[in-house]
Amino acid sequence: MNQEQMSAMNQRGWNQAAYRAWVNRHGLPSEYAEILKQEPEKSVRNYLPYMGDVRGKKIANLLGSKGNKAVSFALFGADVTVVDFSQENQQYALELAESAGVKIKYIVSDVLAIPDEEKLADFDYIILELGVLHYFMELNSLFELIYDALKPGGMFILREYHPFAVKVVNQGERGNYFNQEIEEGEVAYSILLSEEERQALEKTLLRRWTLGEIVTAIVQSGLQINSLEEEKGVRWAFPEEAPKGIEERIPGLFTLIARK
Repeated sequence: MNQEQMSAMNQRGWNQAAYRAWVNRHGLPSEYAEILKQEPEKSVRNYLPYMGDVRGKKIANLLGSKGNKAVSFALFGADVTVVDFSQENQQYALELAESAGVKIKYIVSDVLAIPDEEKLADFDYIILELGVLHYFMELNSLFELIYDALKPGGMFILREYHPFAVKVVNQGERGNYFNQEIEEGEVAYSILLSEEERQALEKTLLRRWTLGEIVTAIVQSGLQINSLEEEKGVRWAFPEEAPKGIEERIPGLFTLIARK
């Protein structure tokens, strides 16, 4: 198994009923666009405090999925590019942008195999968010790409599920923080589909990383880490087994800020 094979399987996984899943969750793109136009800050509220005024800034949202954050940034006047390997995600995102009255660029590609003519460069901000790192077999190539795509002084924002929550808490008795195996998993949006549709979905492949592995790979890319903030809010996978008040005592998310 190599990264190309892993990405190919995950790309298949993300091109099966994704558009329908987003409609089930948010409504038609035209309906969701009205919500974003009314409160554009809501879906990007965790990023704006680090970024300030994004008008005229170049932002790349890698593995940007259905495009809601890209559209929100565009509503604030940013020049936004999404890279994602799902054509169904692209369809929803572009219809969302059109309905919101903004333009975004959407590149359908494996992040690590972006065509030369679409090469990323001179971005003010690059964002990765919530459940994306596990699609990579190794992290150095990803963070080196991000380093190269940022302008000098540009900012990288990584907001992710905390590895302790993902690798230990949500795995129950199987939890092992140091597990390095590639695992099969359900495609993330499967919960938004009917049981019959979920049964028909292909699986995805995931490699879950420790916080130390993530931080080390970022530093090795040449990026300078400015802050690492951990947040409570873990979602207990086995609520009937959860000790009382455990959510308040375990990290569920983290946000890492780095600059070129």
